[in-house]
Amino acid sequence: MRTGKNHHHFAALLCLLLSCLSLNACRIAEVLSTQYSPNVALANYGTEANHPGLNDGNLQTLATLPANNERSFIIRFDGVQPVRKIVVHNGNLFRFEMDYLNAETGEWETFHTVVQRRNLDGERAQPMYVFDRLNFQTQMLRVNVTRTVDDIIVNKIATQPGDRIVDRRTTLVGQYYPHYRVMQPAMAQLREIEVYHLQPKQDFQD
Repeated sequence: MRTGKNHHHFAALLCLLLSCLSLNACRIAEVLSTQYSPNVALANYGTEANHPGLNDGNLQTLATLPANNERSFIIRFDGVQPVRKIVVHNGNLFRFEMDYLNAETGEWETFHTVVQRRNLDGERAQPMYVFDRLNFQTQMLRVNVTRTVDDIIVNKIATQPGDRIVDRRTTLVGQYYPHYRVMQPAMAQLREIEVYHLQPKQDFQD
């Protein structure tokens, strides 16, 4: 009798395991078959940008911003859009924040902060960033630039109005020398921003 019960328990566990594996396989298949919309950031979808090169669909053009302390690339959709994936084709950005305008509060919210990795196999700047598994709705996106690879850091004993202070240090080359490290900004450059939401299933079913 014990043997029969053991077989019964084993069969039940086996069925449960197979059910879990089947469910996970379905979920994996669903992820692998994810269908994204066309790139809704393109200008021909009514999306506006603060530089035309940001969403013209041409990776050979550069969107640029002047060498100011505040540098933000902004795109504005024709209406509120669901966002699930963003691709940023970089120019010279080193550190930046990805923000979206909250459609309910009207406030900017940061969903990702980027610091470029160091080992780029000879590249000056990481050429592309992909942000997926996003899930928000917005009418505006902003790339808020903190540093570019072309920005210069200089040492100053005293600062002036408008200086972008990176930090303050008390030594220089091992000697006591209180000073500020101040950033001299360069022109910021991006090649393109792509934005996608999920394609409704009925749009790609036969």
